[in-house]
Amino acid sequence: MVRQGDIFMVNFNPSKGHEQLAQRPAIALSNDLVAETSNMTIVAPISSTSRHYPMYHRLQTTTKVYGQILLDQTIALDLHALGVDDDSVVEQISRQELKDIIYQYRLLFDID
Repeated sequence: MVRQGDIFMVNFNPSKGHEQLAQRPAIALSNDLVAETSNMTIVAPISSTSRHYPMYHRLQTTTKVYGQILLDQTIALDLHALGVDDDSVVEQISRQELKDIIYQYRLLFDID
């Protein structure tokens, strides 16, 4: 099972508008309990874009996957239905970096 903080390959097709498409790396953001109880995982695509937006997080502790996590493009996916399994996992970020990402992600839902 893909776990929180795992980076894995997934096919985002079909996509519309500004959504990421095709086979690309993504990161599991939701707590493992979500996947265990609902078979759904909240994921964010990872892009090699050089743009600097407040809701992009540049990977810092990875050695195989580089780029930015697009926190404004998260989606809940049934990874099992998409054929994503342990063999799809290519890397895992550090626990501290995961905490930083979750903190940044929560800002999307902050009330002014």
